[in-house]
Amino acid sequence: MVSFRLNEIPDGVSEEMLSVKAEELDIEQSGVEQVQLHLKFNKQEDHLRIECRIAAEATLQCDRSLDTFTTELNSDYEMVFQRNVKDEREDVSGSLRRMDPAQNVIDITRELRDTILLSIPVKKLHPRYYKDGEITGFEASFGDQPREHDPRWDALEKLKQNLQKN
Repeated sequence: MVSFRLNEIPDGVSEEMLSVKAEELDIEQSGVEQVQLHLKFNKQEDHLRIECRIAAEATLQCDRSLDTFTTELNSDYEMVFQRNVKDEREDVSGSLRRMDPAQNVIDITRELRDTILLSIPVKKLHPRYYKDGEITGFEASFGDQPREHDPRWDALEKLKQNLQKN
């Protein structure tokens, strides 16, 4: 759980670096073990703005080859806690939440967890399948015998060649 006491955050701009284990964010099954957080607080009388820079290393399994690989996950997220908010809202880049000074606790665990999980690629490809930022072909062989030419694919091959010329 990542939470702060409102009265312990200094007025004005301040920063904090945190290292959080995956278990604290309930993301153990994601391939992430440790998350580095750079938090920038801007506390004013009626609101608190928290800018988060999230960095983590994830061990993922390639969807093509089933090999494991390690990749870096980086995301930014901004939260604003404000008094007198009628409608709380959130989107991919930030959220607006109601701040209750009497409660004195600001919990950002859910937002951090969601941001990390959304930064994991949907299609997980091993880096060896990328060349100059493009996804390379993937050849598969079935058995020891070479493939025979299938004339049904000739029209598609012509179309591919024409597209490559343009």
